[in-house]
Amino acid sequence: MTHDAAARLAAIVDSSDDAIYSTTVDGTITSWNRAAERMFGWPAVAAIGRHASLIVPPERRGEDDDVLARVRRGDVVEHLETVRLTKHSELIDVSLSIAPMRDGAGQIVGVSSIARDVSERRRLDEARAHLAAVVESADEVILSKNLEGTITSWNRSAERVFGWSAAEAIGRHITLIVPDERHAEEEQVLARIRGGEHVGSVETMRMTKDRRLVDVAMSVSPVRDSLGHVVGASIMARDITERRHFDETRARLAAIVESSEDVIVSKNLDGIITSWNRAAERMFGWTAAEAVGQPIMLIIPADRRAEEEGVLARIRRGEHIAHFDTVRRTKGGGLVEVSVTVSPVRDSTGRIVGASKIARDITERRRIEEERKQLLTRERLARETAEAANRSKDEFLAVVSHELRTPLNSVFGWARMLQSVEMDAASRERAVAAIVRGAAAQVRLVEDLLDVSRMATGNLRIDLQRLDLREVVDAALETVRPAAAAKAIEIATHVEGAPVTVLGAADRLQQVLWNLLINAVKFTPRQGRVYVGLRRAADDAELTVSDSGEGIAAEVLPHIFERFRQEDSSSTRAHAGLGLGLALVRHVVEAHGGSVRAESPGKGKGATFVVRLPLAAAPGAAT
Repeated sequence: MTHDAAARLAAIVDSSDDAIYSTTVDGTITSWNRAAERMFGWPAVAAIGRHASLIVPPERRGEDDDVLARVRRGDVVEHLETVRLTKHSELIDVSLSIAPMRDGAGQIVGVSSIARDVSERRRLDEARAHLAAVVESADEVILSKNLEGTITSWNRSAERVFGWSAAEAIGRHITLIVPDERHAEEEQVLARIRGGEHVGSVETMRMTKDRRLVDVAMSVSPVRDSLGHVVGASIMARDITERRHFDETRARLAAIVESSEDVIVSKNLDGIITSWNRAAERMFGWTAAEAVGQPIMLIIPADRRAEEEGVLARIRRGEHIAHFDTVRRTKGGGLVEVSVTVSPVRDSTGRIVGASKIARDITERRRIEEERKQLLTRERLARETAEAANRSKDEFLAVVSHELRTPLNSVFGWARMLQSVEMDAASRERAVAAIVRGAAAQVRLVEDLLDVSRMATGNLRIDLQRLDLREVVDAALETVRPAAAAKAIEIATHVEGAPVTVLGAADRLQQVLWNLLINAVKFTPRQGRVYVGLRRAADDAELTVSDSGEGIAAEVLPHIFERFRQEDSSSTRAHAGLGLGLALVRHVVEAHGGSVRAESPGKGKGATFVVRLPLAAAPGAAT
């Protein structure tokens, strides 16, 4: 080799970016270029003459001995990727090419080594491998294509979503997965990529191997070479079919909630309102903007707050609360009755995060229930009244039968005796008197029955004329005195000295007083006392009949003026009568524009009846 050629080769070695150094066959360094100084940190003067193990990590020296042995045998070792050590004990990845050096006779006299730092390449390879692993394991579809639309990569998610394997898809045109009606859209995306644009968050449709359409959200980015030129596109797509379905379901549910006639609200576990539909706005008066974010206690009356705390505690335990009736408060302060159903709301992990409430206004239902209850009560009372009326009718028929049969038996008995037995004049006279008494009793019974019938039909005749009540009292007293005398009953009277004039029917008013007096005598024991009083009381005449007799039980007193009503209506009762007298008394008195009342301290304490009738105006007085 000439001197010039040697000089030229030395200059090339010294200016090379690769580390170039040489050693003897036993490993002593004999040359060391500038790139070796930069790579390993040792200057040439410090390295030359030292053993090459200077830059070999201890764990790699066996590998280095093997390489040297091969080179001594004349082998060339190319692109051996290994690790070397710097002056500062740092490890660097290198690619080594090692060749034997020969003299003019062809004998191996040394070793030439070229080392290239591949640390950056290794890092890039690792980064590329990591990225490839990420792409391959990603849940999203990741694929790439060149500017002609030919698919150049296809990850496992693409295989799963579209059904084509990587081997089937790579090399095919991207329209493999683009529906016919979306081809123009794909061309527009490619045009934008060629212009260097990023196309983000496009929701579109793609087609599977079995020609099924899939909703996807897609982002497309340009792929550039080392010079920055756009050479293709990277596509990342996510299957949003489930999300679309969820969105549609959520929108449908939201529409249902919003249009529901029932109140639907939700709250978190702290009791803060998180949703509020239109029905809630209508029922409670607060808008959604006013209610959302407020505590649920906004609509809970003060006396129901403990109830709400109990509900929240049950929701936290995961319980469902169905149809409990309660009261809620409106914006105006009013109360509304509601039926509430409460369910726990769970997140995607199943954890309870809140509660959903459905409330229905039951004010109308409660009103209907109350009306129904009242109707049932009225029906029950009507039924009980009808049953009581039937019982009264049956008892009355039994009483009528008894009251008619008793005098009739007497009449019939005495009449048969007159017919079949020879009787003296005194006996005959006694028989006739008994027949007359029995007949008279029957006439009174029949007259009372007829009066009751007339009273019920409104045909009880009353001929009004001016009369002095004192005369009515006297006539009634005369009629009843024999019966009182028979029981040694004292009749005391206190009658107004001046005329007590009323407009009335003398016979009917005498019937009133006679009924009151005969009852007083009937229910007063022997040697008892009956009192009759007549006085003026303001614009009324007040007629009082009281006795020291059996009195009236408190539970019977309110019904004493009802037809057929007797305290004892059995056939074995102690006193005769149909129970019509007091009913006739009330009807006749009221027909005269008056009133009658009964009083009694109780059984065994006597009774008092007070009749009030309006006084007649003086003759010629203005009306």
